[in-house]
Amino acid sequence: MGETRGHDRILKIIVKTFICYLLVSFSCLTVFAQSADTVQVARKHHHKTESTNLKEEITVDGKRFRVYNNWMNVGTGEGLNSALALPQNMLDVNLHFHVKKNYFQLGTYLSGDRFLSFNNYNLHLCYGKRWENAKRNIFICAGPSYSWGFPFIHGIYDPGIYRAYGGYADVQYIYKLAYDLGIGASAFADINTRQTVYGLRLELYFSGAFRGEGKKKASWMK
Repeated sequence: MGETRGHDRILKIIVKTFICYLLVSFSCLTVFAQSADTVQVARKHHHKTESTNLKEEITVDGKRFRVYNNWMNVGTGEGLNSALALPQNMLDVNLHFHVKKNYFQLGTYLSGDRFLSFNNYNLHLCYGKRWENAKRNIFICAGPSYSWGFPFIHGIYDPGIYRAYGGYADVQYIYKLAYDLGIGASAFADINTRQTVYGLRLELYFSGAFRGEGKKKASWMK
């Protein structure tokens, strides 16, 4: 009876987390679709040759920023691991860089039963699509992943290390406090040959777009 209740509780947690994941993902997709249309229209009025100038800069509040820029996210949150009974605490660091106009994510996340007590580790490299303006940064990506850690067997963590290859996907929505600084959320899923890990995280956003002092604010960024 106790084991059945435990399984029911775990199932409810999984269902609730999955529903939250879907809601956040749908919200982000809706917002970035609207954002993309707004930015595209604004840029038409701003610069006809923008798409060919990878070093283009804009001026916002008297400061110059690079249009095509790199950024980093640092975050923490909670999720579920299909191979474990308890909700998992998460810590992640993701670097985002561009090659010409193509954006990539190189990152890692750690998960475990308690914060800073991790038993699952992950590395991933993803290709994605970015939408950015003065108020928000939205990014969606997917790619291969590699995970390793300690298996949970008969109520304890076994010292033997598992290793697994899989796929990783991430959806981010960042609200900017300044052009190159923001806070937001991400929904992610990591699926491999051994387990599925997914969850929600609170993210801090740090951009490398700043290039120095400028003269005036670009009209399309108002």
